[in-house]
Amino acid sequence: MGEVILEIIAESFYEIIPNIIKLLGASIRYCFFLGKKNFKIVFKEEWNKRVGFLTIVIVIGLIIW
Repeated sequence: MGEVILEIIAESFYEIIPNIIKLLGASIRYCFFLGKKNFKIVFKEEWNKRVGFLTIVIVIGLIIW
């Protein structure tokens, strides 16, 4: 029973984390555009996951440094 619960939790994190990274990247890009583009348009565009991942890497790097 414990293995089933653990699998459910792991699978949910596997699906949630990319969405959080995409939301973070879209938020950074929206701030970069100074709100000139609608957030829904920015959220649908490419590069949001890459920008979000790069933001996380930079923050972690600054914390370690």
